[in-house]
Amino acid sequence: MRQNINLQADIQRFRSNDPIETAATPPASWYTSSLFLDLEKDSVFRNQWLFVGRQDQLQEPGDFFSGNFLGWPYVVVLDDEGVSRAFYNVCSHHGTCVASGEGTTEQFVCPYHGWTYDRQGKLAKAPLAGPIQSLKQRNLDLKPIPLSQWGPFVALHFGNPSTTLETELGPLLDTFAARPFENLQFVRRVTYRINCNWKVFVDNFLDGGYHVAHVHPGLTGQLDISSYSSTLGERWSVQSCAATSSPDNDSSADLARRVGQHADYAWIYPNFMVNRYGPWMDTNTVIPLSLDSCLIVFDYYHEGSPETGFLEQSLVASDQVQQEDIEICNRVQAGLNSGVYDQGVYAPGFEAPMLHFHRLLHADFQL
Repeated sequence: MRQNINLQADIQRFRSNDPIETAATPPASWYTSSLFLDLEKDSVFRNQWLFVGRQDQLQEPGDFFSGNFLGWPYVVVLDDEGVSRAFYNVCSHHGTCVASGEGTTEQFVCPYHGWTYDRQGKLAKAPLAGPIQSLKQRNLDLKPIPLSQWGPFVALHFGNPSTTLETELGPLLDTFAARPFENLQFVRRVTYRINCNWKVFVDNFLDGGYHVAHVHPGLTGQLDISSYSSTLGERWSVQSCAATSSPDNDSSADLARRVGQHADYAWIYPNFMVNRYGPWMDTNTVIPLSLDSCLIVFDYYHEGSPETGFLEQSLVASDQVQQEDIEICNRVQAGLNSGVYDQGVYAPGFEAPMLHFHRLLHADFQL
């Protein structure tokens, strides 16, 4: 990948104040140089609330889940008082990750030397390492991570948050007021690994439906692309679209039932999407794995308990859409890597949410 770049010069080549009609997109180096991924880890991801899981994963004391985001291992647990807590998943003795996967536990026991932590992250036992009271005075508990909840979602902050997630996203809840989160039940998680920079996937999501007619033939007859509208918040956006009124065959009738009358596609900076349509909601979390690969985590929710046949049909239809997006994102990354493409332009009638994303990145790169 491209390394022989001037980082500051390529940041400034994106003219963030230009209007969309004349603005150029960020240089290809934003997507092909590891210097930008390193910058994003410290300037973007460390300074934002990042969605990592669901509240329904934490129903009883001791319920936990763990993960890793760009080298930050974490574990989230419900303590004995019913409080959700998050910690760096790193033993204070020699740095081993103490938890794996998800489940229910009385305590976290390091698999290396047996150091044990309770559900509040406190060191409870250190075999043959000396008096426990003496060790406790040395601040050897698991290191806490700020945690916040919004709707059914759990988010962590790997830096020093200046505001709560609820404060940042309060206005966005208005978008979902008519169809509140409380009516939804988690159905299934599906993951995809894509061979593209994480921002390519986000760009694709934020093009205002511009690609739908060309990439998603199954959706084209169900969404009224001419009705697409966008709302830009401080660090979020919502794309909204009406559904077409009448399916033309039995197959499209099933899809129409899935899509419903209206669809909202919300994006929360930098890497989280909430899609609300018909009786469904799905969320997409984009996790960078390397410069040109990322993991997309889809969590599907439904109002009430769906019929098995409708559930499976809907998930197959969704998978088809994801496969189409994966194919186009892989093609975009190949073009970015070619050295032929440098900067592009925006489609003014559609891609304001994408420009909003790039402006937020540019602002964070200045810090």
